[in-house]
Amino acid sequence: MGRLVTTLLVLCLIPPTMCSLAAAHDDLRRGLEQATRGRLLADATPAGGAAVVPIRWSPPYYVANFTIGTPPQPASAIVDVAGELVWTQCSACRRCFKQDLPVFVPNASSTFKPEPCGTAVCESIPTRSCSGDVCSYKGPPTQLGGNTSGFAATDTFAIGTATARLAFGCVVASDIDTMDGPSGFIGLGRTPWSLVAQMKLSRFSYCLSPRNTGKSSRLFLGSSAKLAGSESTSTAPFIKTSPDDDGSNYYLLSLDAIRAGNTTIATAQSGGILVMHTVSPFSLLVDSAYKAFKKAVTEAVGGAAAPPMATPPQPFDLCFKKAAGFSRATAPDLVFTFQGAAALTVPPAKYLIDVGEEKDTACAAILSMAWLNRTGLEGVSVLGSLQQEDVHFLYDLKKETLSFEPADCSSLP
Repeated sequence: MGRLVTTLLVLCLIPPTMCSLAAAHDDLRRGLEQATRGRLLADATPAGGAAVVPIRWSPPYYVANFTIGTPPQPASAIVDVAGELVWTQCSACRRCFKQDLPVFVPNASSTFKPEPCGTAVCESIPTRSCSGDVCSYKGPPTQLGGNTSGFAATDTFAIGTATARLAFGCVVASDIDTMDGPSGFIGLGRTPWSLVAQMKLSRFSYCLSPRNTGKSSRLFLGSSAKLAGSESTSTAPFIKTSPDDDGSNYYLLSLDAIRAGNTTIATAQSGGILVMHTVSPFSLLVDSAYKAFKKAVTEAVGGAAAPPMATPPQPFDLCFKKAAGFSRATAPDLVFTFQGAAALTVPPAKYLIDVGEEKDTACAAILSMAWLNRTGLEGVSVLGSLQQEDVHFLYDLKKETLSFEPADCSSLP
């Protein structure tokens, strides 16, 4: 999995803005990783060990509102289960991408503290520079040409019913055009600087409401993260990785098979690893599995009676015109089976989505990993956010397991 971090950090999906942002923060990420971790975590204090965070659909992401500083200043961020950092734009921005809320003003917060030069964190950032004893960094350019720069800092955060003093990245320059409204990211990944680690959480869960309902989704932190528990609850172990493995930052599951209806489209030999992802709205399958999936769906929805579009709208690969006789009712369920006999069912409504201004076209929100045009990812598939709707996922970091069950996400307490 040597190339896993580079590609799966953001997947370069729609819009591709995130690739630039995440890769540009790589030096800050590595600096935090190499620093003395205990000091970063010592200031984080969960609110009673349990918290609930409302999440809203802001196409094409799930976004949480929160506040930073004293007095609190509003911010919003994309919730990223694979994310490694918490970061936001700051008012010293010389070139900022547009965001819906005002940019965070560090000087207006009495609890804001920039990371000084000479500390372990600062010294470990390869592209660091010092100006006025503030530890600054500049991210390298990416394949998309985007880069950002900023500095490391700490301040008080209030997110949902949780409060904590967190280390975060303060972006002061960017050539990114847009993030479609949010000001940054909330990373929930398996790193010492994610929200999960800094709040010392042993478990968290989330339940994503269907995007078209306008209803709130939820992120549960600490002891509030629990499933109802029923015969439909499944549990699968995370793949064990060493700290030196770049895949150790992600929540990886071992795939036994992928089925489309009664047809097996991938086995452990071809499917291999599944990565949980909440930023990418789409899922990606290994190329052989995707080709089999495409064939199974095409045949099931009518074949010659309802043929797929010869030129589907980008970035989709498999689309149908509704007027041509297309019906989701004949499309197969997509079932992922994992180690431990756990099974996740993705019905057609979650992967055949309406697109276009007139909503007259249905396209598969599933692509081939070959679409990324990257090497070194053989046997890796990705589960995107659209295919996770109305399923409650519980991440148990002590047991090293992912449990999940069908749920009406908008009605959870």
